[in-house]
Amino acid sequence: MPDFSAEAFRRHDERPDPLFYLQPRFVTHIDAAAVAAVTQLYRETFPPGGAIVDVMSSWVSHLPSEVEYARVVGLGLNRRELAANPRLDTFVVQDLNHAP
Repeated sequence: MPDFSAEAFRRHDERPDPLFYLQPRFVTHIDAAAVAAVTQLYRETFPPGGAIVDVMSSWVSHLPSEVEYARVVGLGLNRRELAANPRLDTFVVQDLNHAP
C-alpha cells in the first residue's frame, strides 16, 4: 500500500523555491521519452491557434514545434531560463506557492 502520510509529501528541501531558482539551471528535468510523451499529450490536447499558459515553464518548451499558437505565456521562477525559451511570447516570474 502506498504511503499517503503527510511525511510522504514533504519536499527534500523545504526552503522557499525562489532561493533554489536564483541560479539558472539550464538542464532538463525529465528524460527524452517523458518529453516526447508530454509533447504528444500537448499536441492532442491544445488546439492550434489557442492561447497557452505554460505553468512551471523554463528554458525548454514541451509544446510541439510544428503547432502554431496565438500566444504562449510562460510562468516560472527564473527570469534567465524563461528568457531563453523561444516558444514564449512573454513570461511572468512568480512563486505560486507564495502568491497563487
